[in-house]
Amino acid sequence: MASRVNHHDVLVIGGGVIGLSLAWELSLHNVKVCVVDRSQFGQEASWAGAGMIPPGPQPAFRMSANTVEQLEGLSQLLHQAWHQQLRELTGIDNGYRQCGGLYLATNDIEANTLHEGMRRWKNLGVEAYTIDATEVSDLEPALADGPVAACVVPDEAQIRNPWHLKALLAACRLSGVDLRPDVEVCRFQTTTAGITAVETSGGLIHAEQFCLSAGCWTGKLAASIGLELPVRPIRGQIVLVAGAPGLLRRNVCVGQRYLVSRSDGLILIGSTEESVGFENRNTEEAVAELTAFATSLVPELGKFSIEKCWSGLRPATSDGLPYLGRVPHLSNAWLSTGHFRAGLQLSPATAVVMRSLLLGEVPPLDVKPLGIER
Repeated sequence: MASRVNHHDVLVIGGGVIGLSLAWELSLHNVKVCVVDRSQFGQEASWAGAGMIPPGPQPAFRMSANTVEQLEGLSQLLHQAWHQQLRELTGIDNGYRQCGGLYLATNDIEANTLHEGMRRWKNLGVEAYTIDATEVSDLEPALADGPVAACVVPDEAQIRNPWHLKALLAACRLSGVDLRPDVEVCRFQTTTAGITAVETSGGLIHAEQFCLSAGCWTGKLAASIGLELPVRPIRGQIVLVAGAPGLLRRNVCVGQRYLVSRSDGLILIGSTEESVGFENRNTEEAVAELTAFATSLVPELGKFSIEKCWSGLRPATSDGLPYLGRVPHLSNAWLSTGHFRAGLQLSPATAVVMRSLLLGEVPPLDVKPLGIER
């Protein structure tokens, strides 16, 4: 276990899936890491997501892909590897499985969007193929009749977010990461060159380098070091239904809405996109809307009870791209935030890229398009 010291190679501020993934990746390269979080680790947007992992570009197509698409492709490969490594190290199964994805359109507008997505996937070498209504019923008999268009993405996968976070936390502990939950950052001590230390509710913490990975709270942290960072919270609500094992075999997506079926029969219904500031709660209207969406797709879901509802605040940026890179006016401060709905999906590739940058290595992809200067 890590000793309680107050000087580290890297201090990561924010213990969601982005911060914990980076901490573990750094620890594997013999870097002394401390992670602080204002609350318990991984209990915000990282825990709240459904854990879908759409495929990214295949290696032969990666050079023609944009930066985020390259992150998707690298993450797809790393999720498979991390699933095995985390289980071997911690004994915890994070629930990773390649279940496939079924994408549906219920009207002409959704069909046009779906066809655009199909073209994008094919240009990236991702296997995706259209099917007709009869084939939809064959693949997923529980679905209602009548989609306007449908396609299958066989390589789509899923992870159970709480299990993955539990595995990451255990791996960080076993790898010597200094984990400090319920620690609030109060003030940064800076010089003209960079940050020297952080004053926290748990005392002063010195480090050589600092990474801000606090999700939608990163903007407030950045403001305290003189950086205007346009990251804002967007609430997403999810309903969990106690379904039956095998009722759905694949992730089912309609636009931004989805049904994700777990192996034990639990089905996640999501999700909303609400600009309500830092108000993190469920509403009767959204729960009713999500439930109606689910039963319109799978009428049998109306027979099952709602187990739980929850919400999370996703970190959104003005252009939809995450921020990865150095804070321009501080030599040892870094940003890794703004992943919006794709935090868990992109977390392993983000960790590898940021580890490379922090260690002065050439990252596996060009992150300049994701810098604050864009």
